[in-house]
Amino acid sequence: MNLRPELSQRLQQHLQAFTEGFRHNLALLGPQGSGKTYQLQHLLTHPPSGVLIISCPLYRESCGSFLQRFVCAILQAMLPDAAPVRGGALRSLEPLAQQIEGSSPRLAMAIRSIEGLLTRRQYGEAFTRTLDLIPIVSQERGMSCVLILDEFLLLEELGLTHAFHELGKRVMTWPTTLFILSSSSLYRARMILRERLQLLFGQFELLTLEALDAPTVMAWMQQELRGIRRPKGMTNFLMDWLGAYPWYLTVFVNRLKERATLSNSVELHEALFLQAAWDVVGSAEGALHQTCLARTGHLATRGRGGSRALEALLQVANGARTATEIGKRIGRSGLTDALQLLVEQDLAQRNGMCWIVTDPLLRCWLSTVLASQWCDARTDAPATRQRFNQALRGLWNEWVRAHQLSFSEQIAGLFAKFSDDTVSLDLKTGRLPRFQTIHRAKPVEDRSMEPYLVADAEGKRWCVTVQETGVDEQAIARFDAFCRAQAPKPSRKVVITKTPMDANARLLAKTANMWVWGPDDLSLLLELYGRA
Repeated sequence: MNLRPELSQRLQQHLQAFTEGFRHNLALLGPQGSGKTYQLQHLLTHPPSGVLIISCPLYRESCGSFLQRFVCAILQAMLPDAAPVRGGALRSLEPLAQQIEGSSPRLAMAIRSIEGLLTRRQYGEAFTRTLDLIPIVSQERGMSCVLILDEFLLLEELGLTHAFHELGKRVMTWPTTLFILSSSSLYRARMILRERLQLLFGQFELLTLEALDAPTVMAWMQQELRGIRRPKGMTNFLMDWLGAYPWYLTVFVNRLKERATLSNSVELHEALFLQAAWDVVGSAEGALHQTCLARTGHLATRGRGGSRALEALLQVANGARTATEIGKRIGRSGLTDALQLLVEQDLAQRNGMCWIVTDPLLRCWLSTVLASQWCDARTDAPATRQRFNQALRGLWNEWVRAHQLSFSEQIAGLFAKFSDDTVSLDLKTGRLPRFQTIHRAKPVEDRSMEPYLVADAEGKRWCVTVQETGVDEQAIARFDAFCRAQAPKPSRKVVITKTPMDANARLLAKTANMWVWGPDDLSLLLELYGRA
């Protein structure tokens, strides 16, 4: 099921515009599991007429294997009716040269020259020559080309140190080739695109795949889990625990259904849930376990700097929010470089002075499975599993307790966790003080309204309006009047809403110097102070 139909339509429109002479290169960026590869594969199954599509996903493999696959992908565009050949299974490119020689002697000669370079392990030059096969194919077929490189940053990891320089020159000088790149490393991808690929006429439009919206995920999960009775709120909890990313959810839901079938159960009870979770996240053979391991395992290959980065990451996952707190736990030596490495690898982010692991699944895996192995290499699988199960039970119980409260009460509980941290919310950076008292105050003019929150710290008072539904101009005006009547005067006026605010209401709030926290800001605070 395509959970991002709008994105699929947009990609199709880009390709259609390219066939009409409008070229605008694309970079599809998003975390692992966000659906980039699915979207590219969907694009391949519905190609527009009049263009050649060359698609070559990148993996962690040998450089020679990748180049063989790349040549095969290009030749597949030249001979679309030929059976696809797995480049990694080839011992030589000579059979391909013989296959193409009758229809294109020029292309066959070029392939043989690449074969010679691969034999001598001159991979950089072989990559350049392989790229230059594309205009030959385009000319001989008389059609423009679309080149798709999924996880393009792996070019450097393969040892092709000048790959982006060579790719950038062709992005700039090949007007009849549309480049579509994708990457799970948002930080590095933006840097490479900005500094080495976006030259002159080679501009890229960046499409970032965020987490799916809740209604879409809920509808999909309801459909997938039909026939299985679930505790109230379990679907929402799964979305919070795994994050709203298609692949994470698909892997877990499929395993959950398999376990339900094996146990002949139509009820999602605790044992079934914990078993499925362990299968995919806790067990070393689990698909999501392997994903988390791949994201963090390469840090160990970076020597002491990588080891320090992994230590810091574990502390962040276990609740250390500031560099000072992390330093107290693991020491200050090399900490700045270690934290920067985590940013560059998209494993952690800094907001204001606070550090967070934004991927909830990775955070859970780090704080349970990896933490057990890291702290004591002798920890056996049963002990790790017990810790994992206890953590999930704790998350579920906290989630249930929180959602028995009203939205206003949940926000009051969140404010009670603030501890003088500096964060960026609503494009402002400010300190979240440690409040001594938090109480609810009914608006004087209408006692039936949701009460405001008044939070007091030493020498500071915050007034907060919490709105579960939309906020209009009248609500802002009433809240401003309430703040004016306070003694002492509030140092902060905060508007919190679950839904995006009306533009006029937001403008009025800004004019009154109010801090507006929307869904994204709330999500950040929940990452910092507890998902529930």
